[in-house]
Amino acid sequence: MEKLSKKFGIDIASPKSVSAIAAGGVRHHVDFVPGSGYCPNPRCPTNRPYQVEGHDHFRPDRNMADPVGGRFCAMCGEALERKCPSCGAPVHDGGFCSLCGDPYVACP
Repeated sequence: MEKLSKKFGIDIASPKSVSAIAAGGVRHHVDFVPGSGYCPNPRCPTNRPYQVEGHDHFRPDRNMADPVGGRFCAMCGEALERKCPSCGAPVHDGGFCSLCGDPYVACP
């Protein structure tokens, strides 16, 4: 466990990490998430509009915005995001963060 924690930069002996785990908290702060980013620009064509119960939302197409793992959107040039703008959790396919529930792309 110590070798793995040292390799991945996780401090398992820290009282802060132990208390977070004991309290049922999930440590999800990530400085950089490898993989495709999404474009935060609501007017970018990579953000597909859809409706749920009459409310407008956007679903980012990460493969279209970031086909090569770059720093900027391939369609509009906006700086790409690789984590939730609200809580910092790693992004996934979909329009909302599954940890905090906030949308990745805000409706204008």
